[in-house]
Amino acid sequence: MQENHPTQGATENHFNENLCVNCQVNSYEPGYNTNLCSDCRKSLIKYPIPKWIRFFGLGILVVVIISLLRTQKYIYAAVHLGKAENAIDQKHFVTAQRELSLVLNQFPEHFNANAYMMVASAYNFDYETYQIAFSKVADVKTEDKDLLNTVNAASEYIVQSFPKDTLMYKRIVAVANDKGKLLAILDSTDEIALKTHVANFLFATKDYARVDSIVNRVLEVDPNFYQALSLKTAVKRNTARYDEALALCDRLLAFNTENIYAISQKARIELKRKHDKEAAVFASKAIALDPDDDSAIEAMAMVDYFAGRKKESLASLAKIKAHETQSGDSTISKRLSPIILGSEIYR
Repeated sequence: MQENHPTQGATENHFNENLCVNCQVNSYEPGYNTNLCSDCRKSLIKYPIPKWIRFFGLGILVVVIISLLRTQKYIYAAVHLGKAENAIDQKHFVTAQRELSLVLNQFPEHFNANAYMMVASAYNFDYETYQIAFSKVADVKTEDKDLLNTVNAASEYIVQSFPKDTLMYKRIVAVANDKGKLLAILDSTDEIALKTHVANFLFATKDYARVDSIVNRVLEVDPNFYQALSLKTAVKRNTARYDEALALCDRLLAFNTENIYAISQKARIELKRKHDKEAAVFASKAIALDPDDDSAIEAMAMVDYFAGRKKESLASLAKIKAHETQSGDSTISKRLSPIILGSEIYR
């Protein structure tokens, strides 16, 4: 006969809640959340945590921190890339370029960011930035046809300003102060970029009628030729056809609503016809877009000068000259200096 021992089995499996939960021998010490006797409590407090557990926990913490930092970095880039795309859709290319710079500071090889940077810098006529972005994407293929079309359109827009006949361009620069030779070159080329360069040098002679005629012929070939439109705004300004000049600025702004040159030109046009309050608004807008842009600084210098703030206007002139020592182009300071120094009557 098989024997049963119910009392013994019950004793081995029974947990006594009145005793220490760890040793089940001594009575637990009251006043704590865990019912431990004083000996077990001291023993567990002194028990060292194994080093491998510490290192394992530290490793998990490091992984979590790195993951959080990387995630934050990706989120940061995604947010600014999204802002840049929205800015491009609205033709706010200065804003777009600023946002894209933040993305490329984190991810210099990012294809979409570089492609969009080509677009933004092209419409801002920032040749150096355009070339850097182009070098990043030149050998990369994409199936995004919309992006490709956008990049190609922007590239065509910036390329228009580069003369194809570079030798002829050098000849034009070499005779820039000789009106007769400039006119002779004008008749020897059909390239509209070169014709516009000739017209630009003729502008300094104040032969506005001839300049306007040349520019009109250029615009018959390409109605949106940027340099020709820009030069025509100056011609209209200096021949007191102010509304026409402002309308031409608006044509430039249709391609880039943050075109600092066009906004600054509006300020100079309004100053020319003594609309100083309107001029101040345009100059402030240009400066807000880029405080280091020489066209914007020039417009603000002129606003300050005609408002009697000669000290501020001279400071702006000094800032432009400092920039020109780096660029090597003193065009703006040469036309601004006579005005704010009082040797040329602007209006």
